[in-house]
Amino acid sequence: MDFYPVKAQYRRGEEVWLCLELEKESATCSYERAVVSVFWMERLVRRVEVKELCNAMEICVGAYEEDFAGYGVRVVLCGAGKTTVLETAFDVVKEPRRSLRYGFLSDFTTQDADNGAVAQLRKYHINMVQFYDWSYRHDSLVADKPDYEDMMGKRIHLETVKEKIIQAKEYGMWPIAYGAVYAASGKFYETHKDWAFYNSNQEVFRFIDAFYIMNIQEDSPWREHLIGQYREAMEKVGFSGIHMDTYGFPKTAHSRLEGRFRRVALQEQFGSLIDETRQELGKTGEEPYLIFNNVGNWPVADTARHGVDAVYIEVWPPYERYFHIKQLILEARRLVEDKKPVILAAYLEPFRKEDEASATYAARLLTATIVSNGAYHLLLGENKAVLTQGYYGDYSVMSEACAGIMRRYYDFMVRYLNLFYNPELTDVSMTHMGWDNYEYQWAGTDWSAYGEYGKLWVTVRESEEIKLFSFINLCGCSEDYWNKGKKKPPVQKNVTCMAVVEKEVEGIYFTSPDLPDCASRELDYVYTVNEKGRFVKFSVPEVEVWSAVYIRMHK
Repeated sequence: MDFYPVKAQYRRGEEVWLCLELEKESATCSYERAVVSVFWMERLVRRVEVKELCNAMEICVGAYEEDFAGYGVRVVLCGAGKTTVLETAFDVVKEPRRSLRYGFLSDFTTQDADNGAVAQLRKYHINMVQFYDWSYRHDSLVADKPDYEDMMGKRIHLETVKEKIIQAKEYGMWPIAYGAVYAASGKFYETHKDWAFYNSNQEVFRFIDAFYIMNIQEDSPWREHLIGQYREAMEKVGFSGIHMDTYGFPKTAHSRLEGRFRRVALQEQFGSLIDETRQELGKTGEEPYLIFNNVGNWPVADTARHGVDAVYIEVWPPYERYFHIKQLILEARRLVEDKKPVILAAYLEPFRKEDEASATYAARLLTATIVSNGAYHLLLGENKAVLTQGYYGDYSVMSEACAGIMRRYYDFMVRYLNLFYNPELTDVSMTHMGWDNYEYQWAGTDWSAYGEYGKLWVTVRESEEIKLFSFINLCGCSEDYWNKGKKKPPVQKNVTCMAVVEKEVEGIYFTSPDLPDCASRELDYVYTVNEKGRFVKFSVPEVEVWSAVYIRMHK
């Protein structure tokens, strides 16, 4: 049985359709009717009853006129003396660029053409897909033959790439072509040596002894060649944009253009490269989606404000701890004033090096960290696969149990889009809790504002109308490294909060992706007054791995 949206994302005013799959083994459906309920936050906004069911069908739940909204959906199936409940989520946006949930594909042989990978991604609400290493060569992206091997020896069938692009667009996804900004083959380098970058010893830069680093300066012929390759990828293959990859090193290089050996700071060149790429690709008639890889958070301050559609950061040491993840997100959001999504590519080694149970808890904790702080995570792709390293072709596959848990977490992220990705919410975790910061006080467990191991990590974000509390359970952890496997934490229960309030409370609601039902549950609360002011007191029922509470204030 399964229940999921037909498309990864819906546009404002577009009819929303949901797939309902029941008993595939049976010729007839044993259920007599279905009641579909659509929720925005805690509020029921629509109910649809279906009286004629079949084992595979699509249900329309109407159109929605919001500019940016996430919805939770519950279907109750009744018949033959039994009742079954399934859940999913969907979002509706005016501008898709406001919420970009990144996934990947990397298998493009003839056999992969109908492997179901694209259809699987929509179940996780992935609406932007990186086609990784789809090209013939980094300096010649589109092959002039249908079957070829890329520079790493991987087999590719170009028609499979094109078919998956068509599928992605049908499912409301944006297919993005991987294209490194300065990598070239040895053959290309040998005929364009003056186009390359050199080190201070006047030796050409190479990456893993296979890719030659080319000169991306404004006056370098390589830049014009590169952008031309990007344009061909969109016009000839059908991509909607480009993933502009970098390798982090080198950060400075030397040019040999016009016979002069001179030093170049790459961070001073990336911004204009991004903007020129956007301008040229815009001439194709389609506004391109552009992602630029800030490896290890460099040089994000020089690229974030240019023509990229998201602040994309590939996370490497020394950003090793959970609080480093939060630091990356907060700094990136400040750079763009919350006007662009923040995406972290944080690859989880435990799926490759440790047992899956430990890896799954690591994935749950990292997902909770990223989403609670208002960012997105590039982790999932192909058929229930996860990334464990920088070469996406060497992905690991989740078990059905792990895939189900991660799908529930992604449903939760989309269902509460208006909480986690609300630009009006300001993070006050480090200034409003602890010491003589009386605004938010906690009792019943050891807690931390910055992700200490062995404690409950509390994040507080607030506006005049909403207070959002995210709880991530690091109790029982012996360290706080995000890229290490974790054991099941002891469940934290009945954590008491005293929160300062300046308006009347409309309601306090609790939710978690770890419970059977992700619906918002209203909590009891009482007002209390002391010399510090007026407070509201409530209790958080439980935190297994990740829970959230939000207070809605009267306007």
